[in-house]
Amino acid sequence: MQRFEDFGLSTEMLNALSKKGFEEPSEIQKLVVPELLKERTHLIGQAQTGTGKTAAFGIPILETIEADKTVRALILAPTRELANQVADEIYSLKGAKDLKVLAVYGGASIENQIKKLKSGVDIVVGTPGRVMDLMRKKVLKVDNLDYFVLDEADEMLNMGFLEDIEAILEKTNDEKKMLFFSATIPKAIMAIAKRFMPEHKLLKVEKKELTTNLTEQIYYEVKQEDKFEALCRVLDYEQDFYGIVFCRTKSEVDDVTNKLKARNYDAECIHGDITQALRQKALDLFKKKY
Repeated sequence: MQRFEDFGLSTEMLNALSKKGFEEPSEIQKLVVPELLKERTHLIGQAQTGTGKTAAFGIPILETIEADKTVRALILAPTRELANQVADEIYSLKGAKDLKVLAVYGGASIENQIKKLKSGVDIVVGTPGRVMDLMRKKVLKVDNLDYFVLDEADEMLNMGFLEDIEAILEKTNDEKKMLFFSATIPKAIMAIAKRFMPEHKLLKVEKKELTTNLTEQIYYEVKQEDKFEALCRVLDYEQDFYGIVFCRTKSEVDDVTNKLKARNYDAECIHGDITQALRQKALDLFKKKY
């Protein structure tokens, strides 16, 4: 069994991993971490959400960049929530290392983000639109990067960010590692890779390992009209249920949330029509488990 100690990580990193309860590396971490620590190479990593890919690229970034308050790593994410999540994860892994991590995205005060960038930041995690806004204002400089990361690359392309990604990449320096992480590898991703990193490695988690082995998957076949009652049964059966319920549409999210609240379940909703402040409030409550 491979251990984090086998990667030759610093004591600070091992302590941070232990504090987070990480006992052994996931499959994508076993593939990516040693590769990035030993070689200056571009790579594409295929792994699903929930398999530890943030730590897979976060650990090598934190182990190799110096804290000099200039942007050394730029990580692009498709949504505000994911940008925040990635930034929080990287921050939790940095331990005592004096690195500044900043999440930037639309819907939040750009003035505050500008102020923090001017005070010095080492790692920026952001959505393409806000990153470009800050680049145009000349407060986010991307010409001295050690790492450029696309997280959830296939989702970013599905959301129409291709031109933004290309525009950002064209402003970056040549001497950097480029890392793409994606659940699937569509032709569009390979086309970007061919253009910007013709020499790269493709690291794929075997299909049977795409889902984290910490996840037990169960499904129930129920009629449409019985779905809500079935959901309530699951919530009642699981003691201290703590989780996320996904719905097909925004209106369905509102409907399910209101019905759950009417039955005295602690529930909040998140979707694109809700203000960023309310979305962040819901996420903060979720993190704290109320």
